[in-house]
Amino acid sequence: MNKFLFLGGLYRLAKDVNVGNCVLPMGGVFTYSSGGYSPYDDSYIYHFIDLSGEKVTCISRAELSLVDMENFEMLHSQS
Repeated sequence: MNKFLFLGGLYRLAKDVNVGNCVLPMGGVFTYSSGGYSPYDDSYIYHFIDLSGEKVTCISRAELSLVDMENFEMLHSQS
């Protein structure tokens, strides 16, 4: 089980994951490019890049839960 996402990590989603205003689709492959709490927005902002290079910005009032993180299957890490 992933307890956090690695920056630059490539992930496949085991099922649809709701991240605030986004639904990342089951089977989708994304690179996690950045994320964290923004006091200015009073929200958590997560940035993903899909395989076509399109940047997906998700804004959520809550952190990703452990349940959500279980659905991110790591395919590759930059470390």
